[in-house]
Amino acid sequence: MTLFKGKKKWAVIAIFTCFSVFSQDKVQENTGANSQQKPNVLFIAFDDLRPLIGAYGEPDPITPNLDAFAKDAVRFDRSYVTYPLCNPSRASMLTGIRFDLQEDNWKDNKHPKLIAKQATWPGVLKDNGYWTASRGKLYHGKVPKGDRSSWNTPKGKGPDTKDGAANILKKIVEIGGRADQIQIYKDKGAGPGSLMYASVDVPDNQLKDGQVAEDVIDYIKNKRDKTKPFMIVSGFSKPHMPWVAPKKYFDMYPENAGKLAYFPKGAKEVTDMGKYKSKTRNGLWNEGIDDVTAQKLIRGYMASTSYVDAQMGKVIQALKDEGLYDSTIIIVWGDHGYHLTDHGLWRKNTPFHVSLRNPMMIKTPNTKGGTVISELVQNTDIYPTLLELAGIDTPEGINLHGKSLVPLLHGEDVEWENIAHTSAKGSHGVVTDKYRFTVLADGSRELYDLEQDPGEWNNLAKDYKYKAQIKNFENKMSQVVWNKP
Repeated sequence: MTLFKGKKKWAVIAIFTCFSVFSQDKVQENTGANSQQKPNVLFIAFDDLRPLIGAYGEPDPITPNLDAFAKDAVRFDRSYVTYPLCNPSRASMLTGIRFDLQEDNWKDNKHPKLIAKQATWPGVLKDNGYWTASRGKLYHGKVPKGDRSSWNTPKGKGPDTKDGAANILKKIVEIGGRADQIQIYKDKGAGPGSLMYASVDVPDNQLKDGQVAEDVIDYIKNKRDKTKPFMIVSGFSKPHMPWVAPKKYFDMYPENAGKLAYFPKGAKEVTDMGKYKSKTRNGLWNEGIDDVTAQKLIRGYMASTSYVDAQMGKVIQALKDEGLYDSTIIIVWGDHGYHLTDHGLWRKNTPFHVSLRNPMMIKTPNTKGGTVISELVQNTDIYPTLLELAGIDTPEGINLHGKSLVPLLHGEDVEWENIAHTSAKGSHGVVTDKYRFTVLADGSRELYDLEQDPGEWNNLAKDYKYKAQIKNFENKMSQVVWNKP
């Protein structure tokens, strides 16, 4: 599985915003904002989706809807998250603030506390005349109590069903992975951290993401207030673990479809896996999974990806049915990268490039489809981008750490600082167009040349000739604000 070939860059996608201007004969409410002129917004978020899709140059995954959308959208090839974990990444995207989870009191790092740091963009859009609705996973869990006022729908939560419910377990036709975590999945009916796959003989809408798609389509076609512009979120939980998907998506792939990541000869023996140990990681290379099972697990990840690709396709078709697609701004967004055996790891929450990089694509009525942007962007840039696209001034008291992507979307000649500020597990660092530099929690340094060493195996931090470059990076890092507006 090739993750980065030469100078090719990859990012992850996230369908995030879909705007459609209402015609002049639409009824306008007295909202204090010119609702009639504001575009509709559809935000489609994927959980744990890295750029392992055709739109980013990967031939194996079958994602026809994401690939077709890429031809109509602007694809950001170098999109990064500030922290490669669901909670802080989604909190940063919603509030526009960088979070590094380094608050003194660990309770302050809980998702509701992060969301409460600053008004979210869904709330700002609602205050400016939008009808807002969310279904599935947008936040890290249910909508925090403090942000429920941002939504016209009661809680904006996902379906209550579990992808490991009793009726689903009865329909399993193939299952595999770590035995201990398969048991967790069966016992709890979920097992969100379970390194396993399961092919189940059920229709799409028997699983959560199929139900999310149906509800979002109902919002688009029926339940929204048609006197207002809408902002609707479709939050898909796949391809997050456990990799459970309908059998027909597994059947799209041969049994040996999964390809393990490359590692140099001897790397396995000298890599310290213990520093990545956590409540789910056991400190073993590929978590102790043999290569044959690992291939099947990657096939499960791809089947889950194909499943949510199909659900996204249904939502996009609903926009077309309503005549809204062409006039719509659509953002497709994934909340971080993913290892899938890269460096002997499966998951996220590491300072590696493959963990930090996420997919993102945006379509507006004024963008040129098929455009690829190589400038470095981050999840904190989404908030100011949405405000500018919606014609909304940044509210007083809101301080955004990112910058609007509108100039890049519209092909304007603009100066752009190609640097992304990142954090993971106590580390802080930067990614530039050429390097990934990180100061780890123990004070050690990592510097990788992403052009010459895309797999990040040759640490240059102790090479004297990079001393000035490292000092420059550390100076830039010292000027960055974390955890507060």
